[in-house]
Amino acid sequence: MSDEPAARFESTAEQYAVYRPEYDDAALDVPRERFDLDGTGRLLDLGCGTGRLGVALAPHVDEVVGVDPSEAMVEHARERARARVADASNTEWRVGSDADLPAMADELEPLRLTVMGRSFHWLAQERTLDTLHEITEPGGGVALLSDTEWLARGTADWGDAVYEVVAEFLDDPPERTGPIEYEDPWTETLADHGFEAVEQRVFEADREWDADSVVGYLLSLSFCSPAVLGDDWERFENAVRERLTGFDEPYEETATVEVIVAEA
Repeated sequence: MSDEPAARFESTAEQYAVYRPEYDDAALDVPRERFDLDGTGRLLDLGCGTGRLGVALAPHVDEVVGVDPSEAMVEHARERARARVADASNTEWRVGSDADLPAMADELEPLRLTVMGRSFHWLAQERTLDTLHEITEPGGGVALLSDTEWLARGTADWGDAVYEVVAEFLDDPPERTGPIEYEDPWTETLADHGFEAVEQRVFEADREWDADSVVGYLLSLSFCSPAVLGDDWERFENAVRERLTGFDEPYEETATVEVIVAEA
């Protein structure tokens, strides 16, 4: 399978659309309030996936442009907008990537806000931030949203059990480390590329899972996708469900949601 993000996620789109956790209102309020989203301005959802951020913020801006390299993800974003936005005509969803951003710059300028949710680590960060800095209006900026991923970063016993199954089926699963802090925080990356008033906010979110959502979430991960599992997909699903019978539903976790905002 290709290492390109679009190829990695192409077979995960359906599970991604249904089983990835929504962003909490408290997290969404940070960029909405910081950049005075009053129904005007253009928002770019870069690496939009199935459109969670762009759709949630669409009522607060004049226009949303979502960009993702996966055609399947983009189609799910369109469906989400039609289902959840009263008038989805202010949303546009395109197949593309951060590599296309310089070519789109004249068309997108000026941007009020660019949001990137769980996508920034896939991007060419320096080039992307330099371009965004040039085409963002005064007072506008960027918002990076991410949260802990319970399979590798969680601490619950039921997560340990599920990880054991994943390790049985995959040759090189990510290490289960529990919470970690990165040496090169994105706050510094933003500041290094001209963004100012960088602010980091952290929230805790209590989440509950059942067997269906655990399996669906696993299949939404690029390294554990239906394409990666191949003919072992059904056997993998059955093994996960069997291992979870040793725990009581709902399976609980406390996730950490991080929001970083910065002005251009």
